[in-house]
Order: sequence, then C-alpha cells, then structure tokens
Amino acid sequence: MMKFFLSLALAATVAGAAETTQPAAKPAPVAGAAIDLSDLPAVIAALRARYLNPSVLGDRELNEAAVRGILDHLGHGARIIEPPKPGAVKETPPDMAKADLIGEQIHYIRFGKLGNFTAGVLDSVMEKVPCDKTSGIVLDLRFVQGHDFADAAAVAGRFLPKGAPLFMLKGAGKDEPRRFGAAFDKPCMATPLIVLVNAETAGSAEALAAALRDQQRAVIIGSVTAGDAAERVELPLVGGKKLALAVKQVVLPDGNRVFPAGVIPDVPVKMDPDLQRKLLLGPDAQKDLRASLEPKVSKHRINEAELVRTLESDEKTAARNGKSPAPTPAAKPEPAPAPEEDKETRNANVKVEQPADVALTRALDILKGLRVLRR
Repeated sequence: MMKFFLSLALAATVAGAAETTQPAAKPAPVAGAAIDLSDLPAVIAALRARYLNPSVLGDRELNEAAVRGILDHLGHGARIIEPPKPGAVKETPPDMAKADLIGEQIHYIRFGKLGNFTAGVLDSVMEKVPCDKTSGIVLDLRFVQGHDFADAAAVAGRFLPKGAPLFMLKGAGKDEPRRFGAAFDKPCMATPLIVLVNAETAGSAEALAAALRDQQRAVIIGSVTAGDAAERVELPLVGGKKLALAVKQVVLPDGNRVFPAGVIPDVPVKMDPDLQRKLLLGPDAQKDLRASLEPKVSKHRINEAELVRTLESDEKTAARNGKSPAPTPAAKPEPAPAPEEDKETRNANVKVEQPADVALTRALDILKGLRVLRR
C-alpha cells in the first residue's frame, strides 16, 4: 500500500514540474595546481620576502589561517562555538509550533524543534484527529533542528511498525554503531505522509526525514537539507570557546549517509528563504497558514495618462504600416463610480500569482490527488 502511495505521489508531481527546480549543486573547488606539502617552506619564505603586506604573514596569522582552512574544509564536521554573551537569553522554540486541519481531512503538523517531549506532544495532537479519520498528514520540518537522535527515532516510530530499523550512528573507529529502531506500539501506518524540509532542516530532523523516506513511508518535498546529521562532542578551548567536533554520523539501513550531503527531496521546490522564514517564523506565523495557501491577487492600476500613451502608440504603429488607425469605438456610458472609487480603479489589470507557501501547496495537491484516485 505504501509503495502504491509513493508511486502515485511522485507521478502526481510531473504536472507541476515547471514550478520546481533541481537542487543547486554545491560549489566546486577552485581549479589550480595540486598542493605538494614539500613546497610549503618555499611558499612561506617567498611570501614573507616578496608579498606586498608581510605583516599579515606572521606566525600567529599563518596559524590562524591554517585553522580557518581546516574548519572550512570540514564544513559541518567541525565548528567553533563562541561563549554566550553576558545576560543573553537564548529563545527555545516549542516542540509543536502549529497543528491544524486543512479541509477537515488533511492534518498539518509543524514542529518547532525535536526534543525529549516532541513525540508525546505529537501523540496528544493526533488523539484529537485519529489517523483513520485523516486522508493525509503533512509533517513540516522546515527550520527544525535537534541534537538527540533518540528524539528523531521516537517521532519516526509514530509512523512505522514496531521494530522497523531507522538508522544508526557510526563513527570512524571499530566501535559498534548505535542503532535506532521504531518502538511505538500504535503507529500511524496507513495514512499518506508528506514531509517538508528546507536548507535549515538540520541534525536529528534530517535523520527523521531520511528514515521515513528510506522505509518508503513518506514523500519529501522542499530543498536539500543542511547536511548536519552527526553526533558531536564539545571540547573546551581558550577563552570559553568550544570546538564542536563530529564523531559519528547518521547511516541508513541501506548504507546511505545523510552527512554531509543532506537529504535530497523527492520533489524539489524553490522558495525564497526570506519568505519561508517570514511565513514560518515571523510574528504572524501562527495565524497565516490559510493565507499562505491563497493565490495572491495583485492589481496594476492603469490611469488615464497610461491609457492615452497606449492609444497614441497604436496610432503611430498603424501610420508606419500605411494603415488607418481603427476608429475608437464610441464609449458606452459608465455607471457612476462609488464615492471611494477613483478613475484609476476602473482600469485595473488583475494578476493572480502562485500561493506564498509553494511547498505546502504542492503537498496538499498531491494528497488531494491521492484521495481522488483512491475513491
């Protein structure tokens, strides 16, 4: 049944392919000669002797450049964590950011984070609308992050049969990897599930999305995720700083790895990052779900000056072609405008644009199409 859902869902995206784009390829390294470490002393000596600004080539500056180069090379694998500023208060997002019914049959769930209580909060939400009374679930993981992979396994278990393998955390050594499996007794297994992700879906949220897709349980829509699905240790440095170092990475049962490439969606959808942040994290995020799904109607008001310019352009074009301009039809008497209406509003070009939340709209289109096909 789930393979049937996945096949139909992916096939349903073909009609809207014009609105999607393939995930952007990561920038290739700058072309150049291969680096031979035996050349290093000569390179540094030449720089210090001939470079136009030798003050930037002291021992401290070169050591700092070396560390920065290593961190850049490792990407998400290593990062420096600055100490918190005095008096700074870190805002913690809620486990559940929004839960709503769309059309009384599709359940929309957006997490704020993945934490110890997220699975329990999900249970309380799903109790109000049981799985067997829902035609589809949209699990929104955009901007969701987490660091405890047991939390991801707990949520994934709500949608998979007990005992299903999810992923493992595997390091570079010979230590036995830590394995995670579904452990919930009453999973929501039959309801079609779509997961929304973006470039800021990170850590355990990436593991959750990847596990659901790997088990052929969900279709993933959005953009490539952060590529940050790794377990870290934090090592103290000078001045209160810490080095967060990736020591284990998420590996799926089929051997695929989420770190550092991220999760590539089944249905890529391009959305402006600033618009996504406003829709999902802005001050009106709690009340604008339906507004984000409505097509945007914009009006370009044509005033009398623009209308005259258009008519004059038509007359000049006709004259150049040796034709007489078409006579202007007699104007029909117009009804008196309302007091608040001016001359510009009577000449408005209406343009209907796509809804603001393109990713969520695509998910709803797929679920509605599946509902029709299953009748």
